[in-house]
Amino acid sequence: LTPRHQAGVCAFYGECGRNPEVNVSLVPSRVPCLSNTPARVASAALLSLLRSVCPELVRGDNETTRVCCTYGQLSALQLSVGLSGAVLARCPACARNFANLYCHNICSPDQSLFTNVTRVAEYAALPGARAVLQYQLFYRQRYAEDAFASCRDVRLPATGGYAIATMCGRYGAQLCTAQRWLDFQGDKNNGLAPLQIDFQLLPDGSEPGEGIAPLDAPVWGCDQALDEDHEPCSCQDCARSCPPVVPPPEPPPPFRIGQADGVLVICVLLFAGLALLFLLALLCRRGSAEP
Repeated sequence: LTPRHQAGVCAFYGECGRNPEVNVSLVPSRVPCLSNTPARVASAALLSLLRSVCPELVRGDNETTRVCCTYGQLSALQLSVGLSGAVLARCPACARNFANLYCHNICSPDQSLFTNVTRVAEYAALPGARAVLQYQLFYRQRYAEDAFASCRDVRLPATGGYAIATMCGRYGAQLCTAQRWLDFQGDKNNGLAPLQIDFQLLPDGSEPGEGIAPLDAPVWGCDQALDEDHEPCSCQDCARSCPPVVPPPEPPPPFRIGQADGVLVICVLLFAGLALLFLLALLCRRGSAEP
C-alpha cells in the first residue's frame, strides 16, 4: 500500500475520520488518509505551529519547509504528545526525543522512506479516499535505544516511581525495553494511539529492502541541554548528569625495611632484644648465686 519509498514523498496525508476499531480513547482517534504523494509546502500557520511542536523539521521559511501533515493533524499531534509527554516534562531532552518520534512519524517530508502502510479501510465521507488503520515504522536500533535511554530514569514526583512504568504496559519499568516501549505507544488499545503501529527496529547494516530506509535521526542525551534556555536533566532523572564519584585516596605505601616488611622486622628485633636481656638476666643471677 506504499509502493513509493523515497525522500520527499508521503505515505499518508490529511484526516479520514475516526478509527472504527477504537472505542475508548483519551484523544479523538482520527486516522490519516492513504496518500503516497509528494510532501506539501507548509503554510505560514502550519509552519508557526511546527516551530513549536516539531522544530527539528523546520527547514527555513514556508517556501522551503515541506511536510506530510495538515494543520489539523499537527494540532492533534500537539495534544497527544502533550498528554504523553506530561510525565516526561522533568527531563527536557527526554520530552523532546519522545515528541520527535511522532513528529517524524506524522509530519516528516520523507515519511515514505521509513513507513509502510499495511491495512486501510474505505472512507465513505470522501469518495475514493482510504483511511489508514495500520502501518509499519522502520527505525534504526540505535535511534530507538538512545531515545529510550534518555527517558528510562525519569521519575514521577507524585509517586517516586519511574515515568517509563506508565508507558510500557504490563512490563513496567523493570522489564521495559526500547521495543516494548514503542510497541505500547503503537498499541491502538492504550487509550492514546488512534491506530495500530508496528515498530520494526533494525540494527546497522540490516536493510528491509524495497527502498525503505530506517529512520536514524539525532537524539538528545539526557545530560545535554536543548539550548541555552533549557537545563540538562537533573541527576535524579539522569544518571549521566550526576557528578562523578571521587574515589577515596589510595592508602599510603607499606612501611618496608629493604625488601622486608618494616613492622615485622621491628617486631623481630624487639623480640630478639628482649630474649637477649632475659638471657643476660639469667646469667647474672646464676653468677651472683655461686659462692
